[in-house]
Formats: sequence, structure tokens, C-alpha cells
Amino acid sequence: MHIAITDDRVSDLADAKNYIQEHIRQRYPETENFVQIETFSSAEELLRAFEVGKYDILVLDIYMRDMSGMEAAKIIRKRDAEVSIIFLTSSVEHVLEGYRVFATGYFIKPIMEHAEDFAETFDHIFPMLLEKKKSLAVNVKGRDFVVPYRDICYVDINEKHMVCFHLSQQTIESLTSYAECQETLLADGRFQECHHRVIINMDFVESMDSECFTMRDGTQVPISRRKRQEVKMAYVQHMIHR
Repeated sequence: MHIAITDDRVSDLADAKNYIQEHIRQRYPETENFVQIETFSSAEELLRAFEVGKYDILVLDIYMRDMSGMEAAKIIRKRDAEVSIIFLTSSVEHVLEGYRVFATGYFIKPIMEHAEDFAETFDHIFPMLLEKKKSLAVNVKGRDFVVPYRDICYVDINEKHMVCFHLSQQTIESLTSYAECQETLLADGRFQECHHRVIINMDFVESMDSECFTMRDGTQVPISRRKRQEVKMAYVQHMIHR
């Protein structure tokens, strides 16, 4: 996870970085070592460093010398439609303008005096970004291939005894062992082993009956008799909390 903070006031820049780091340390300790925070003292400096896909969150002060955070956001949004933009400001008078660049929200200065608002905004976007970043590295034709969890429909073993990842856009064969994939995927609540060496992503399930899951693309994935009750309960719980 890569976060960039931009503010031309040194003290505000340091405060924002420290506050975000401490919030992550307290609320998301398991991610602390995987979050990188980079700081910039001007919008121009940020733009020189910016590359599509490099950052997950941009925290931009609106009022800066020369180029404002809002001007920088408009340039960035033309290049990158996905990066989350949060404005750092002492006033919310630019709220409507922020919507034009699809801003995620605002951190009001000083952040420590608006802790509740900060937490509400940060805790809305950060878990969703973490979810997007979850992936599994597997061996495909002797090379590492990163498979995002959100793309996996189901996993099984093919006639060549290779692990098959049925993705939303393609199917890949992997030399990674099924046991390794099983251990990693089943640690995530959306995955469930429904049959011997068959794992489904319940986010892709269209319906379920006593014999099989029907996936969104119409594929039917079998449910073993031995796992039927366990799988049914897991699926019901997944649907309730979805």
C-alpha cells in the first residue's frame, strides 16, 4: 500500500504523516509493515513523481503556493481514474469542486482536532483498498504470476493434475501445489472448499442447491455430500454479511 501526502507547510505535512501512521498502527497493525508513506512539499513535486498505479491514496492539501491541490488532482485524474484522492484542508468550501475529480473525502486541519471525521473517512477507504490488494502469487510456466483474489471464481485440479484458477477473464494452470493454495485462500472468508480439491469464491456464486453451486457465468461447481452442511452454513453467513 503506497500513500502520498502533499502539503507545502512542513508542520502540517509532518502532522498528517504521523497521524496516519499512528492510526494504521492502532487500527490495522497487521498492515503496518506493508504501508509506505511518501511526502511531498508541493504539487509540482508530486506530479514529477506520479505514475499511474504507483499510489493507492493521495492526500492533497488544497491551499498551496503556485499549484493548488485541486489543480493537481484534476491533472492526476485525467491520467489515473483509480487512485483515491483525499483533500487536506482547513475549509470545506471546495467540496463540490472535489466531486468533479471524484475525491474520496476530506481531512480537516488540524487532523488531531477532527479525529472522528478523519477516522470515518480513512476507515471507509482503507479496508476497501486492502481488499483490492489481496492476491496470491503462483507459479505459471516457471514464472511468478500474481492472481488478485477478486478475480478468482473457483479453483480445481485438471486432468493433468495441475491447479486450475478459473478467473473472471481467463483460466490459468499453475505448478503451485493445491495444498499451498488451499491454506492461503481458505484463510480469507470469501473462499470455501466445497468438494475434494475444489475451492469457490462465494462472491461469484449466483445460486446454491443441495448438489452444486451455480456461478455467475452458469458453471456448476459440485458440493460433496460430506461438506454439504458446512458449506451451506458458510454460504448463508457470507450472504448475510456481504
